[in-house]
Amino acid sequence: MPGGRRSLIWLEGDREATRGQALTLLAHWPAARIGWIGAGLEDDSSPLARGLQPLPPGQGRQLLGQTLAAGVIDAHMGLDPDDLGALAGTIDGTGTVLLLTPPAEDWPFEATRGGSVFIRRLIDCLARDPAVQRPARVTALPGPAIPPTTAAGDRPTADQHRVIQAITTLAERPTHGTLLVTADRGRGKSAALGMALQAMPPYRRVRLTAPSRAAAATALDRAGEAAPRFIAPEDVTPDDSLLLIDEAAALPLPLIIRQVNDNPYCVLTGTVHGYEGSGRGLILRLAEALGQRPLQHLTLHEPVRWAADDPLEALVDRLLLLSAEPEGPGSAGPVTVMPIDAADLAADEADLRNAFGLLVAGHYQTRPRDLRQLLDDPALRLYIARHQERIVGILAARTEGGMDADLCHEIHHGRRRPAGHLIAQSLTFHAGVAKAAQLRGRRIQRIAVHGDCRYQGIGRRLIAAARDDARAAGEDWLGTSFGMTAGLLDFWTACGLTPVRVGNHRDARSGTFSVILLDGLSTAGERLCQEAGQRLAVHLPDQLNHSLRDLSPTLRHRLWRDPPDGPARRRIDSDDLRAFALGHRSLLDTHAALCRWAASSAADAIRSTRDRALLAAAVETPQDATALADAGGVAGRRAALARLRQLIAQRPRIDDE
Repeated sequence: MPGGRRSLIWLEGDREATRGQALTLLAHWPAARIGWIGAGLEDDSSPLARGLQPLPPGQGRQLLGQTLAAGVIDAHMGLDPDDLGALAGTIDGTGTVLLLTPPAEDWPFEATRGGSVFIRRLIDCLARDPAVQRPARVTALPGPAIPPTTAAGDRPTADQHRVIQAITTLAERPTHGTLLVTADRGRGKSAALGMALQAMPPYRRVRLTAPSRAAAATALDRAGEAAPRFIAPEDVTPDDSLLLIDEAAALPLPLIIRQVNDNPYCVLTGTVHGYEGSGRGLILRLAEALGQRPLQHLTLHEPVRWAADDPLEALVDRLLLLSAEPEGPGSAGPVTVMPIDAADLAADEADLRNAFGLLVAGHYQTRPRDLRQLLDDPALRLYIARHQERIVGILAARTEGGMDADLCHEIHHGRRRPAGHLIAQSLTFHAGVAKAAQLRGRRIQRIAVHGDCRYQGIGRRLIAAARDDARAAGEDWLGTSFGMTAGLLDFWTACGLTPVRVGNHRDARSGTFSVILLDGLSTAGERLCQEAGQRLAVHLPDQLNHSLRDLSPTLRHRLWRDPPDGPARRRIDSDDLRAFALGHRSLLDTHAALCRWAASSAADAIRSTRDRALLAAAVETPQDATALADAGGVAGRRAALARLRQLIAQRPRIDDE
């Protein structure tokens, strides 16, 4: 590549023309060293096309762990920012990325009817960056330069040497310890793990895990004959041997915490800025989980896959705001809270970096595709808190609901699940409020305040602004959903929202149970809040005996409310049983009603021994799929639930119980 640096070639035109141009440019390159993200190449008979293995859009993370000479992103069917970040991170020091797009003047309108703010900003960045080539004439590029050798004898950088020494020292020390290694991509974290494995004596037992085997490929390759067997993250068991967790920030937080707690000698690596998860978030959460136990933290700064002043790394960083850091407020002074349009936010790069940096710092595993949603989601409303010239707080709220009666009925019976309507859908289906999705509301999706400005009421003012705006727009409710902790629950209830639904399963990222809180803004919204609250009061005692049995006493106390009187409870039970029998309502959401039905005279009509055993298993062990199937004499949980639905649907006067 020109000047021995990485670059990006931007090919504009229709899909067939740009694809042909890309294949011509890379005609002399080996297919094994090219990553291609976009539509398939099945209809192209060229030798290069036959050798490529294209990934569908949104699957660029599958390339992580590889080192490639070139990469192609076909953006004609849409551009996932995560793909661009992941692919660019795999390209070696003399490689190139080819971006195939519609003509610049047409491209912003490909994504959304009103035009894409994200794509407009992207075009502006590409057009002004010297690292971007926009060739008027297409000719074949020379074959790729021979990549730097990855032989076992390569000398590590000074940064890598510190990491290798820390890992080998940890493996030999008599006391337990945890080491966290963070860096931007291309700094040799994974290679350092492999070199550390080589440096250890053969008798030292070491285990290696990562989000996928592909993500650990570099560590395994650099380890050579010293490479241990790769273990899938979910298969890691407690052990006193050294555990290496590569690209830990891409794993669910509760899984990481469990592995660190179960394995006293542990090394984790994480990408600080980027598409694999937020290494900064991992640092904070890991320190909280370890408590008083020591955590050694090392950072690698010097790139090894490309030059220190690499233009492609700088370009991708600007495009995706990978290193966005929120600026502090500086001196004391008044804070102004106001709504802001996405286009206005994107028009000021400093504002955008501050706003997105706040979200990255405040939310674990924020990714580049979240930046595109922030700028392009037409249902998203943004509010900022500004101190002098700096944004020190941001809230993003999404409009939900407003569905017609037929669609609402389908949601209630579990036959439809519209994307982007988390609260409206959950209250209709899981909580069982049949007409909830017909009301329009506003879900607070994210909120973040700069650390130096917290405990000054800025978060409450942002929420108040969203509430006032929603009420003025004629919406019925303001709500939010998050992984439940006592502190967060206290904050939101202090802001006037009430818990109305608690999930039955722990969130994969946070390891907490999700909770929905609501504030009624209209008469209909107040009725929704009251009815959903009643249903929570009926369902919660049963949940605490089963799915929420591990919930802390503190959270139990905060959520508890006295169940409604007999007639109201029977009405809720009847609605739940009907939705279960005639639709796809889940067993856990129906369990409280099912237990009372099983103890009533309505269940006396069941004569079959198998059916009675199935009902008993559903009451006693609703989360044990094997027990349900064995009791009912059927193959699998789905068949057991189908039979259970039949039993309840056949009972006389389903509404009278």
